Amino acid sequence: MSSCQVCRNELVEIGLVIDGSRLVMRSCSTCDSRSWHRDGEHIELDGVLTDLSSVPTRYRRSLSS
Repeated sequence: MSSCQVCRNELVEIGLVIDGSRLVMRSCSTCDSRSWHRDGEHIELDGVLTDLSSVPTRYRRSLSS
């Protein structure tokens, strides 16, 4: 388990795989800090958003039905 770099408490980690790259969001419930990592390297949130926006939609359902 990782510890927060701000307050040293335990972090919650949520991971997903986007086009073969592992993205992990680490969040501290004590001080509310968050960080993102791609394949073990720290990245900024805009890098995550760029990754997600470049992935073609694989599934889409109609919200009107």
